[in-house]
Amino acid sequence: MNTARTAERAAAPSIPADIPATASGWRLVVTAVPAHARAVRDLDGLWLAPGARATLPDGALVLAVDVHHAPRRWIITALHATPGGLEEAGRWERRSPLGAREITALRTLLASDAADHTVRLLAEPNRAPADCTACGQALPVGRGFTHRTPAGHVTTCRPCPVPPFGVNPDAGRCARCSGWVTAADGQLAPAPGTPGRYRPVHRACPETPLPGPPVRAATWCVKCRTTVPAGTGYWDRGPHHAPGHCALPADGLPRWSIRVPAHEAADWAPGQVRRIRHTPAAGEPSLPKGLPGGRILADTGYMSVLAHVVDTRTAGGSTLALVRAATWMEAAPLLAAELDQALATRPDGGTFLARAVVERICGDTGWVAEITGHDPRHGLTREFLRPQTDYDEADARGHRGVLDAWTMRPRRVYEVSRPLGPPAKNWRAVRSRLGRGARVTAEHRAFVRVTAEGDIVEITEEEVQAWLAAALEWMS
Repeated sequence: MNTARTAERAAAPSIPADIPATASGWRLVVTAVPAHARAVRDLDGLWLAPGARATLPDGALVLAVDVHHAPRRWIITALHATPGGLEEAGRWERRSPLGAREITALRTLLASDAADHTVRLLAEPNRAPADCTACGQALPVGRGFTHRTPAGHVTTCRPCPVPPFGVNPDAGRCARCSGWVTAADGQLAPAPGTPGRYRPVHRACPETPLPGPPVRAATWCVKCRTTVPAGTGYWDRGPHHAPGHCALPADGLPRWSIRVPAHEAADWAPGQVRRIRHTPAAGEPSLPKGLPGGRILADTGYMSVLAHVVDTRTAGGSTLALVRAATWMEAAPLLAAELDQALATRPDGGTFLARAVVERICGDTGWVAEITGHDPRHGLTREFLRPQTDYDEADARGHRGVLDAWTMRPRRVYEVSRPLGPPAKNWRAVRSRLGRGARVTAEHRAFVRVTAEGDIVEITEEEVQAWLAAALEWMS
């Protein structure tokens, strides 16, 4: 027979029950009745103290044996755990503890899954005189309950609940008001409806508790996209204002939270107007009609719009910006600059400028460099031109549809590099192994020049050398 005195703790106890008390006797939760069983010592089960409080699985079989000394006899009671409590399933009176008839009856009453039954011990009768922790009443031995809690043993009267005690080691929701209790700022109390479990409680519940962990640093509310000062809001799948403090901006313009490219982080400041390209996340507004410079670039909601920088902050090594759609007055200078840039590609001087357009393929880009002379190391001196990038037909990830364009002038020679698709099938693995700058497509390079009619034609390296020989003439 299992002689362990400590009941096994269950992950999901089902039925709270008070084990009947006795002056002399024992209590056993029977889990198996072996075929060779002839006495109590042959039974398998979990011992419980008479008068204890525990949770039992539905259908558990409790054997209660009471000893009476005058005259000496044993009263044996079989109890079944039901949702209504312990119900008597059999009762016998004998002059010996247990016999073949009772063992046969126990085997019949035992549930088929009894071997898997586990018990959670909630409280035991107090084994020493003590005062009730809740009401202060003096308790003789066996008149109260001793509860096993995370802070040690707590003794109470049988009617009294376990009061809050100790300091909560972990944060969590208050068992009283459901507000958030930070670690070490509250106490522990029994969880409602879950015997043997403990949850933190406020020492004094606030009138408007925060539903989640407090926000430690200033950030932006995911609902209204306005600033949440440090310590005033809470976190629940994103930062929020405290209940009742969320209000939409008075300007009524849509706002977005975007990640600033690392190479531009130093140039972003509140009050600036920038052109952004962004895919609204869940809960963010889409692009309304009529905004200055606003365009939808893909079916996924990927958009381009002129935005006013409201605020910036650094998180995890990255710069985040809170932006709103710019007004026409705010966007006017940037719209004028974009128009001037577009006009720079018009014909001039009786000849025509040319545009070299290269599509990016899975992150691989092309380039255009003007050849300006000889170099002892690389053979030719190249001045790389800055491209103008068009995202109108781009997908959300920028793998296809991103076009880079360069303005090329007559009486110049250039070298052009462009990626050739399609990329290798495992191009993501290649780039992951070799780094973000690794190429996953083939590269085509050629020397070109622009004709007077604005056409781009390929030339040989010998023609480039001939151009360089007369550079002072054609570059003047």
